[in-house]
Amino acid sequence: MKNKQLRFMGYCLTLGLVATLTMIMAACSSTSTSTTAPTSTTALTSTNTMTLSSIDVEPASPASLPVGSTLPFRAIATYSDGSMPDITTQVTWNSDNQITATIDPTGLATGVAVGTANISASLSGITSPPISLTIVAPTSTTPSSTSAATLSSIVVTTATQIKLAVGATQPFTATGTYSDGSTANITSQVSWASDTTTIATIDPTGLATGVAPGTANITASMSGVTSPAVNLTVATLSSIVVTPSTPASLAVDASQQFAATGTYSDGSTADITSLVSWVTDNSGTVIVDPYGLATGISAGTADITATLAGITSPSVSVTIVAPSSTTTSP
Repeated sequence: MKNKQLRFMGYCLTLGLVATLTMIMAACSSTSTSTTAPTSTTALTSTNTMTLSSIDVEPASPASLPVGSTLPFRAIATYSDGSMPDITTQVTWNSDNQITATIDPTGLATGVAVGTANISASLSGITSPPISLTIVAPTSTTPSSTSAATLSSIVVTTATQIKLAVGATQPFTATGTYSDGSTANITSQVSWASDTTTIATIDPTGLATGVAPGTANITASMSGVTSPAVNLTVATLSSIVVTPSTPASLAVDASQQFAATGTYSDGSTADITSLVSWVTDNSGTVIVDPYGLATGISAGTADITATLAGITSPSVSVTIVAPSSTTTSP
């Protein structure tokens, strides 16, 4: 009897264990995990219609620049989509006083003479606020390597041809060579002189002005040393011609280089591209920088002229065309 009871209890325990295992397995199989790929709740939008809103020039407050030294500027654009790329090499750089400071197409400004100049950058009809740049005299007129070095010689040069129209101006530069072989820009330290002031005068910064037709000798002196004379010819400017006289149509944002040639009273001619004042009668269509580089702004036509010493060239008509649209097949 006792054995039957033990067998019955074993049987019940076995059934209980089987039932428990079955319930555990069912619970495990009913539990599953799934991973759903996240869906993007935002979509990037792009546009090909962003426009140039403004241009800023850096540094906005540059330190004073000594004569003969250089300072790089940067141009930063702001577009309608909020982007702000560096467009230093795309803009047209301008100095409103090239007698004091010049600036090249890369944004590198050079001090020419003591004074101030406003630096600006332009692109697609947008011009930056002007940045005031002050040019000062070099801090030292003698080499820093030795206090015993003495001035040995002076050389006078000019960036343009040695011919000046009556009423026009031209800057000269004086470079000193010292006993130790070093050199320095001493334009603002020397005493400038013209031997015939009725033909040409020259001011303390080295800026010569044509007074009447003829020739004058320009010299620079300092510490008992005088430069060799530079013969400056002054002539009456008779006419100016701008080339190309019939330029091809220019696309918006594209550029065309113009040149100005002057004919003088003595029959000679000279390239005066960098000396003339370039003028456009429709700056909303085309702009021209001080070096004769014209850039299309919007579709239309404009007349370009060059002026110097009261003489203005015949106008050259420029046609600006809208860029051709491009379509892509679906």
